[in-house]
Amino acid sequence: MNKALIVDDELLMRIGLKSMIDWEEQGFRIVGEAANGKEALELAEIHKPELIVTDIKMPVMDGLELIRENSRRQSGCQYIILSCLDEFQYAQEAVRLGAADYLIKSDIKPQQLKDALGTIKKRIVMDSIQEEAAALKEQVKEGIGYLKETLFKELISGFRDEREILEKTEALGIALIQGPMILAKLRVDRFERIRRKYVEQDEKLLRYSVVNIMEEVVSRRRRREVIVENSSEYLLILNTEGEAIHEEEIASYNRLFAKIQASLKDFLNITVAIGVSSVASGFRGLKKAYWEADAAIKSLFFEDRSRMAYYDSIPLKTRDSDVYPIEPEDERKFRLEVETSREGAARFMLMMRAKLRQEGYSEQAARKAYISILSLISSCFPSLPASGGDGRTIYEKLLLEETLDGMHGLALDYLDECEAHNRSRSDRPQSYAEQASAILLSQYADDISLQSVADQINVNSSYLSRVFKQETGENFVNCLTRIRIEKAQSLLKDKGIRIYEVASQVGYPNTPYFSKLFKKMTGLSPEEYRG
Repeated sequence: MNKALIVDDELLMRIGLKSMIDWEEQGFRIVGEAANGKEALELAEIHKPELIVTDIKMPVMDGLELIRENSRRQSGCQYIILSCLDEFQYAQEAVRLGAADYLIKSDIKPQQLKDALGTIKKRIVMDSIQEEAAALKEQVKEGIGYLKETLFKELISGFRDEREILEKTEALGIALIQGPMILAKLRVDRFERIRRKYVEQDEKLLRYSVVNIMEEVVSRRRRREVIVENSSEYLLILNTEGEAIHEEEIASYNRLFAKIQASLKDFLNITVAIGVSSVASGFRGLKKAYWEADAAIKSLFFEDRSRMAYYDSIPLKTRDSDVYPIEPEDERKFRLEVETSREGAARFMLMMRAKLRQEGYSEQAARKAYISILSLISSCFPSLPASGGDGRTIYEKLLLEETLDGMHGLALDYLDECEAHNRSRSDRPQSYAEQASAILLSQYADDISLQSVADQINVNSSYLSRVFKQETGENFVNCLTRIRIEKAQSLLKDKGIRIYEVASQVGYPNTPYFSKLFKKMTGLSPEEYRG
């Protein structure tokens, strides 16, 4: 039985997670729970869990620091991240640190949690296999290829200088000579999808295949080295004729890189983005060249048609605006379009994409904007489609998209899926929980209770309480409170509405009680939230 820890500073959230499913039925035994990362580390030292389910934002030590610290102490532990919609940038960091899954707190359903645990179980088995393979790989690490690759990586990182490269050129069989050179960085598109194909065959096969194809495509007459940075990123370093790339040489490089892209597509069915540095003066310039190639690849987030960019040619436009404003009136208009006209919603998103691309917004601003769009789409439908076969939530899929166009396409597909899903449900009677949810959304401002809602749909209140929790993942009172506070947050954006009026409009005639509850739920008083 795999051991699991639950970490969240909210007691109700910890209780909810424990009671949402039968953990042992899924192959996990909860060995402890903690209210912050520091407590979790102490428990992890004792129990050595295979899984930690953790919130991101917590006092004393947050979830990211917990993952970093525990990963140093215990290899092989898997992590599931719990977060809110507005914390996606932290979730991105968590995914980079090795988190296996990312669940939005307000969206967690029992089946989602079961799917996540199923994925974790498979990872634990694969990690065990890979640990055995890693032990064998240690025996051959000192090979010449490994030493050469390590030397270049350390040179690029600044831990070695060019003197050490020059001293070992002959011994390690380095093909490059001291002089002008360029560095091209290749990044495999949608690598998470590609990786799943190679789980059983070992990623080593993928790396070997990519390197072999690159070496075959690049003429042996060229002085070059291919470096594997990781399974998704590869470096190609080439000696050049002069201190700058002339127009006729650019055409030659374009043909070379296009041939590499075509060959990888033909033989491995993968596509790659390529970023190319300016000319470096020699080995000492490779650190700067690497930074330039990386910047060129990142520029393809907005301009990705060719999937190839030269650092000297990327736009000089400053992208330093990290927030794309979607005003309450824009939200209202978009919801109306979603509910009445798919074409209108698509036009709204097209205009947003054009502004993001043209008006100096950063990648982070674009991701936040599309997170908001997905949230708005979700709010327009009474029922949402299940996660795909990979078990990832729509928000996690967005985190993995590598281009603006990819995120845009994902949002359009999600809108279509939501519409199709709800059309297919139109002839099915609503469950008691669905009927109760609809009443809460329409009557949240009234003096309603579990009993009054149960009376409206002619069902026993105790039974309704139980099925509501089973289907929605939260109890009736928490759901009503959440809806009211979310509506209050929206109303508070209009500074023309007084606090007591907001309280009354969301079902709280007692303003002091509303203020206390609002602060408990959001961490800010209504006045502080309004700013």
